[in-house]
Amino acid sequence: MVSFRALQPYIYKFIRSSPCPELLRQVREALQETDIYGILTRGSLAQYLYVNRIPVPIFELNYGLYAILTLLKECVADGYRKICIFEIGSYTPGQEQQEQRAQLFLGDYELSFYRFYDRASVEQEIRQLWGQGKLDLVIGDVEPIMIAKRLGLPSRNFVIDERSYRNTIEEARYMTEMTLKERAQDRFISVITNIIAEAVIIADETGKIQSCNLQAERLLLKREPCNQVQELFGMELPLLLELPANQLADIRGKRYVVSVIPRVVGEERMYAFVLSNANDVEKMELSIRRQNRERGLTAKTFFQDIVCRDPVSIQLVEMAKRYAKSNGTILLRGETGTGKEVIASSIHNESLRADGPFLAINCATFNENLIESELFGYEKGAFTGALPGGKQGLFELAHHGSLFLDEVGELPLSLQAKLLRVLQEKEVMRVGGSRIIPVDVRIIAATNRDLLEMVQQKKFREDLYYRLALLELDIPPLRRRREDIVPLFTSFLAEVSEQEKRAVFWDDMSVFEPILDYDWPGNIRELRNFAERVVLLCRDYRLDRAFLARMMQQKGHSDLHAQYTAPLTDDLKALERHYIAFLLERFGGDKDKLCSYLHISKSTLWRKLDQPYRS
Repeated sequence: MVSFRALQPYIYKFIRSSPCPELLRQVREALQETDIYGILTRGSLAQYLYVNRIPVPIFELNYGLYAILTLLKECVADGYRKICIFEIGSYTPGQEQQEQRAQLFLGDYELSFYRFYDRASVEQEIRQLWGQGKLDLVIGDVEPIMIAKRLGLPSRNFVIDERSYRNTIEEARYMTEMTLKERAQDRFISVITNIIAEAVIIADETGKIQSCNLQAERLLLKREPCNQVQELFGMELPLLLELPANQLADIRGKRYVVSVIPRVVGEERMYAFVLSNANDVEKMELSIRRQNRERGLTAKTFFQDIVCRDPVSIQLVEMAKRYAKSNGTILLRGETGTGKEVIASSIHNESLRADGPFLAINCATFNENLIESELFGYEKGAFTGALPGGKQGLFELAHHGSLFLDEVGELPLSLQAKLLRVLQEKEVMRVGGSRIIPVDVRIIAATNRDLLEMVQQKKFREDLYYRLALLELDIPPLRRRREDIVPLFTSFLAEVSEQEKRAVFWDDMSVFEPILDYDWPGNIRELRNFAERVVLLCRDYRLDRAFLARMMQQKGHSDLHAQYTAPLTDDLKALERHYIAFLLERFGGDKDKLCSYLHISKSTLWRKLDQPYRS
């Protein structure tokens, strides 16, 4: 709370001062001797201090209407009939002085008002009115009363009532406290801007530099001072003000990352130019990437790592690159093993979030309670077996990054509602918690199911579907991009050979023709597994067409006996559906072959999958 007690000696000193220049001198001395945040005064003295630009706020005590009417009533009761009110006004040098006179007659009473701009005029008018018998009483502020007393005339001083004092003091206290807060904020901002590594330059709307921090002065302005940012950046002001955030710029032989921040100060538009040394930014990005890599929160593939020779896959990659520049959610659709996570990882590494974390989760591998705690985290003691200190969820860990939700169609409806809320509100609440945690995460979802059909069956929320499918990518199966099969296969051969320390070679590309006669129902994943088998079984390290043909003949039989794994569950129907889905993948989606293998009808198959029968 601001106190006004320290000002009282100076107030009394000012009142006793008669010549105005001497008053100004004493005021300015007082401002130097102590911390004065404002001056309370009234009438002509307030105006005089305004005009002479005293560098602290002037809070003027105003006469309340009730006090004026009470004073006039007392004057009338004392028998005064010709009452004159005098005011000495102040003026701004160079402006015309306009004296004011007004009279009001009420029966036998005559009320007059006079405003002059110097004491001599007031004294002359008072003498003239008294000599003419037009004045019984003088009412005014300090100076008119002093003149009246010196002339021996009746006078009454304006009295400011308690309410006016209280209101003015409260206004002064409030304004002073706000001023002190603003000064503290300015000092804080000044300290911060001078200890941060970035150079900060403040310019007005014409580009004229108004101020800068120590870093800007040392790096940019000290050796070659300049007054305009246009000169500093070597760029016209309109182009400079339209620079995107974190734009690279060459300034006096050095590279900087520049951001322009506009702000309206009062009625004036100002611009802050924040410059970071590009080398320092690169080191910081490397540090962030290293920390994410150590925590395993990185996307491992880039678009340049994707093998694509078929026009279909080339078009897919180009579309994915365009999507990467957006912050919108993306829905990837494709059969199992088509490389949806590879596409998601590449999108993240191509996006503006590339320096942030990348996390992936397969929604089909967790039961409902477990996946909720994985996604949203939990607080201490949220459930039996919870970690003592609680746990961050994947949304929190992926803050400022990307979260890949594979097989999103397997999410229970209750979690679909929570996921929708995260997308809409950008905030999460841990299991067993009560506080809201803001998150900034880009969702990339993937599915091998028909979500629109699930929407019709009320198994997937329609609002969530359209929220996820803001941007859509259909990843075609390997059988629809046959020109990718051999390049992918040879890349897998090289990768496995390096891992197994086994070198394989071939004479020409014709040896791979046998793998082109197969549809690869398991897509890229199946092709990669086959490449590993080929490297391990190739005895003389030399691949030929006959060897691959034999391997392909064996493949049709061995794949049906592949190992099957499933999560533990007490839901036998769910386990049955999971196993049927596994077999359906092994048969490349051919339901007739699956029914033949299981010795069941197609209607029985659809019933076991909880789907309406379709012939």
